[in-house]
Amino acid sequence: MAFKNLLVHIDDSVASTQRVAAALALAKRQDAMVTGVAIELESTISSYIGVKLPASLTDAQREIVRRAADDAIDAFTRAAKAAEIRHQTHRIICGAAKAPALLSFHARHADITFMGQPDMREPGAPFYESLLDGVMFASGRPVYIVPYIGRFDMAHRKAVIAWDGGKKAVRAVNDAIPLLQGRGGEVVVLVINAEERKGAHGAAPGEDIRAHLARHGIDARIARETVRDLAIDAAILNYLTDAGADLLIMGAYSHSRLREKAFGGVTNAILHQMTTPVLMAE
Repeated sequence: MAFKNLLVHIDDSVASTQRVAAALALAKRQDAMVTGVAIELESTISSYIGVKLPASLTDAQREIVRRAADDAIDAFTRAAKAAEIRHQTHRIICGAAKAPALLSFHARHADITFMGQPDMREPGAPFYESLLDGVMFASGRPVYIVPYIGRFDMAHRKAVIAWDGGKKAVRAVNDAIPLLQGRGGEVVVLVINAEERKGAHGAAPGEDIRAHLARHGIDARIARETVRDLAIDAAILNYLTDAGADLLIMGAYSHSRLREKAFGGVTNAILHQMTTPVLMAE
């Protein structure tokens, strides 16, 4: 069992270089094909990029957008060729409102999609957040999110599974199995406040999923934590830091698809505060 068809969202940013490196590293490890998808916006919406522009798009503006997509594709192609990875590229030409659905369509036809963590200090953050939201909740595929701080090493030394016994966590674990098999390092099943979800756990919280992973050749240990004066997301982030983990695996939760920001509380907090890569599945 391995990932054979990877997708990575590319643009002309430094952060794109980081997630391309992550995708290529996994492709080399698993002999996979990588598709780089660039988005060329037909129009620029100020609410997405934070820049006030005239309503009509001039030829000069069109050229800027086109060149940015060209640069992203060229950089991806050079990196893939240097790594001797099979690759191809797609260019999505659309308005900003349609971009999440179109990127999600491409993600639906890959094993896993590499995306970047939105940097809320940047003016384009709402647009990138909408892309991540679209792929996360509409593609039906796992998403590997690379922090904008740039940790992308695929040779994970310690992976932590945020386990609550629910179906979204189950999906994330099973989607992560190809990443965890034959990689060495340590895998931890983290169970927080198990007594609050007794119906989702067996007699020994975390043991059933540990046994499932063992049947796939993945040796995991269980860490059970009880927190009273700390939010679950903060407890997870603290554990990652204290344990020196370099990958978090968790289910993605949404409160409402109708809201602009559809991520649920824990998911939203992890996405905005993560300092290590996160594999999420919905």
